[in-house]
Amino acid sequence: MNSGLEKTVYGSLGGPTLLSITPKLQNFTVQFSDARWKRSALNGGTKTSTFLASYDGRNYTNYMEKRIKFHPENFSLEILKTRRTDAGHYEYTVNKRFEEQSLQFQLEVYERVSVPDIQMVSRTLGNESCSMTLSCVVNSGDNVTYSWNCSQGNTSQLHSYNDSFLHLSFTPGEGSVSCSCTARNIVSQQTTRFSSSVECANKPGGSLRNELVESIVPIAIVGVLAFGAGVTYWLRHRGQEEHSQLKEEKESCTIYSQVQRVEQQKSSRPPPVVKCSECTTIYVCATGLPPDTAQPPNPGLMTIYDSVMPATS
Repeated sequence: MNSGLEKTVYGSLGGPTLLSITPKLQNFTVQFSDARWKRSALNGGTKTSTFLASYDGRNYTNYMEKRIKFHPENFSLEILKTRRTDAGHYEYTVNKRFEEQSLQFQLEVYERVSVPDIQMVSRTLGNESCSMTLSCVVNSGDNVTYSWNCSQGNTSQLHSYNDSFLHLSFTPGEGSVSCSCTARNIVSQQTTRFSSSVECANKPGGSLRNELVESIVPIAIVGVLAFGAGVTYWLRHRGQEEHSQLKEEKESCTIYSQVQRVEQQKSSRPPPVVKCSECTTIYVCATGLPPDTAQPPNPGLMTIYDSVMPATS
């Protein structure tokens, strides 16, 4: 058996993958009319083979119609929707009566790269120079590599990196930058372009400043002002509560307590207990004196009756 050479084929995940034989094998297939496709795998150290398609000169048989397609015009095999599990060893064999001629295939499956996204990570401006760091990333793709092509002023340079970051430096007078990032792997590639104006000019003072710091300082000032307003509101609200509490305590004093304190100052002897049923006036009942010994209230004090019935003219 002549095993021939082995070809490496790169398949795109989710897309079709075509396994094509050489023109020499195509001629042998037409001449001897006996060929087959099979897949080989190792299971527990034992090599197993699965037949995928066969050709006898007049007819062909597809053993996995939902997964593969056999092309009788050139005897190639197409995997319709490639999966990661399709990676492995494939073989096409022609039976030449007294010997076999075959071609080996090693299939590797990769996910296609998505459209990359370029972002400005940082930008530092100064009086003599300025710098910028760009990032190029993809959301999907296997074994992705990156390359940059940037135009700065009238100069175009190709920057090749294995990571997704690009650091650029400028001199005063270059007012814009235009870059393109290409993300690629063995089965696909995608490109995104980026352009931005660069404020890189001589400025008074000549101190470097970072735009990230300039954006943080205003936020901090706003935070301090908001905190001060919150403290002022809390103090004002607390003062209103204390004032309301003092007002309620002042209004809770009764006429009875006022009369009782006046009478206690006049005499240290405890007043006798008088039933309210024997009182003739509210004053007598409030002071607790017997009806015959009760003294009239001080003319200077206003009685409940006076406060209820206004004096007539």
